[in-house]
Amino acid sequence: MIFRDQGAPLHYQLETILRRKILSGELEPDTRLPTQDELVDQYHVSRITVRQAVSALERDGLVYSMRGKGTFVLGKGHDIQFSRLTGSVSDLIARGIKIQTRVLGFSWTRVLPSITEHLGLSAETEVLHIERLRLARSRPLAYVVNYLPPDIGRKIRRKDLTTKPLLRILEDDLAIELTRADQKIEADIADTYLAQLLDIRVGDPLLKTERLTFGTGHNAIEYVLIWYRADRYFYTVRLDGRGSESESRPITADNTLGEQSC
Repeated sequence: MIFRDQGAPLHYQLETILRRKILSGELEPDTRLPTQDELVDQYHVSRITVRQAVSALERDGLVYSMRGKGTFVLGKGHDIQFSRLTGSVSDLIARGIKIQTRVLGFSWTRVLPSITEHLGLSAETEVLHIERLRLARSRPLAYVVNYLPPDIGRKIRRKDLTTKPLLRILEDDLAIELTRADQKIEADIADTYLAQLLDIRVGDPLLKTERLTFGTGHNAIEYVLIWYRADRYFYTVRLDGRGSESESRPITADNTLGEQSC
């Protein structure tokens, strides 16, 4: 339903309605969207409003147009199961999905006491602070902020972060055994900074993950915060018959991607 008395522009309201129908599965893959005239009649909006809404969906990779045939919902690919902690970036690359990394920040700094506490360090300790932007098919997917203790951070080279996931560097290059990770997943919304980085609107939904990774001896190896575009990332959990978690796996699609390893 379009609410004309709301502050949000009509094209954004229509885009949100169609986006929700696509992501919920109400509009199935390869289904043709209603025509421009049908959307005008159904939602009582102008043609330019419809064009703006559909263009935004096409720009975000949710629909595609075929000359003379109409606009269609993009179909999904096959699931990828990630069985290792370091998982998905390498798997996405192996599937031919182009993953790019931009290193936005790489510095030694003092951080909030809560972060040093996570890492088992004194509050005055400087840690390696890394900021990166992950892109899939040249479009923003996630903003990643890592914190590493000095003994590990001193061995990390900035240039390596553009070619390999950090956890892979820790395992393969530094021979650090990663034993477990505690991860929390919650909803968030984009502020001005995140909206600009991820090419979304202020207030758009995000999926935020907070992870603390441990090595042998229960030593904290890395603390990381990741903000994913909610329209490009899904997280699923498989439960067994007793209701306990048996495995988890992100879902990847042609334009909706899962990424655990950053």
